[in-house]
Amino acid sequence: MRTKKMIMLIVGSIFAAAVAVQSMLVVWLGWTMGLSIGLGGLALLAMTYHLLLRPWHLRWGARDDEVTMHMAGDEYISHAGQATRAISIDADPEDVWPWLVQLGYDKAGWYSYDWIDNDGEPSADRILPEHQHLDPGDKILMMPDMGFIVRGVEEPRSIVSVLEDGSTSWAVGLYPDNGHGTRLVSRWRPHFDTTPATLIMTALADPGTFIMEQKMLRTIRDRVEEANEDD
Repeated sequence: MRTKKMIMLIVGSIFAAAVAVQSMLVVWLGWTMGLSIGLGGLALLAMTYHLLLRPWHLRWGARDDEVTMHMAGDEYISHAGQATRAISIDADPEDVWPWLVQLGYDKAGWYSYDWIDNDGEPSADRILPEHQHLDPGDKILMMPDMGFIVRGVEEPRSIVSVLEDGSTSWAVGLYPDNGHGTRLVSRWRPHFDTTPATLIMTALADPGTFIMEQKMLRTIRDRVEEANEDD
């Protein structure tokens, strides 16, 4: 399917670009110097990401108390990593809820970069009445053969789900913002055994997840506020 092919294409392009850069360094500088500079550059890039960029994007938009607060679903995955991202929306939680509950492939989409994660179909720009009910046990699909199982729903407060393989929990919560709208908070808690394969997967998936999620949060905000203006 298109989403899986696009992800494979992006990963393949990144790998091909890295090989091309390393090959050019070897051609220009010789094996020893080319490999040394290439590996040194890779190490510097990895260090910069882990020390500066990763801590920033793991809490993108979130306030200090939101990063440390307990959220529904935290108990499902123990000894997990954590990413808490958030955005302010100029609307009541009841106005945001309908846009959250219809999230997912084959429903409203993911409100992100649809050419990557929604098979090229545009995400919904309206509330879909047929997708306004969510129960524990329902699925929130990322693609046809992969998604989250809903574990808890508290309308209009939170949705808690766990990836089908049990490795990751995802919770979204709506919190009144001291009379100034709503805070939409998203929390991921993944746990993987540390192996070379999972380290490579995390290095690729981590920044990709952030890029997609920040777009999702911003689009939900825009959809909600635009809908309220129309009303």
